This record gives sequence, C-alpha cells and structure tokens, in this order.
Amino acid sequence: ALQIYTQITHQNLRRGAVIAGTGTIDSDGNVGQIGGIDKKVVAADAKGAKLFFAPNQPATKKLKHYDPNYVNNYAEAVETAKQIKTKMKIVPVKTLQDVIRYMETYAKSAS
Repeated sequence: ALQIYTQITHQNLRRGAVIAGTGTIDSDGNVGQIGGIDKKVVAADAKGAKLFFAPNQPATKKLKHYDPNYVNNYAEAVETAKQIKTKMKIVPVKTLQDVIRYMETYAKSAS
C-alpha cells in the first residue's frame, strides 16, 4: 500500500531505506491482524530492513472471551525481534495513515 501511495503522490518516503511491514488493509485504511508475523519479522531482518510496520489492534473483550491467549501482532513482533536480537525497529500501526505519518517524519530525519 505504501508503494501505491508513493506512486500516486510522487513522494519518496523511503529515501532508499529498506522497510517491511504486514497486515490487512480495509477500505477505510485500517490495518488488521495477520498470521505468521514472527516469520515475517525474521525474513525482514534477514533482508536488512531497518523498519517493520506491525498491526497494533488491541483485543476486545469479546475476542479475549473467545481467545484468552490472544496476543496482538505488534506485541508478537516485538517479542520476536528481541529473540533474534535485531536492531530493526518495530513500529506499531493501526491505519495506513499511521505508516504515512511515520515515514514522513522518517524521511525528514533522513534528509
């Protein structure tokens, strides 16, 4: 989604940085949970990513009722990053706009 945003707006938010991220995106731009985030963090680190965007959707009471062991993607990504001792920054996001805002700040700091 960030690549499409870049093509439409002609803004180079990455500034050459290797970034990664995952999650579903709905029509309102909300980023949702996915499976296998631990494997995606490991793969992103192996490819040299400096940033990894992870869905950060807290559990609702209803979800906790059905799945008391629920762990959101961001928490799982942070734990995986610690286990593999990566320097890659795990960035929590709830919307595509969160990613864009973060990258706008990142691009300014890289200038």
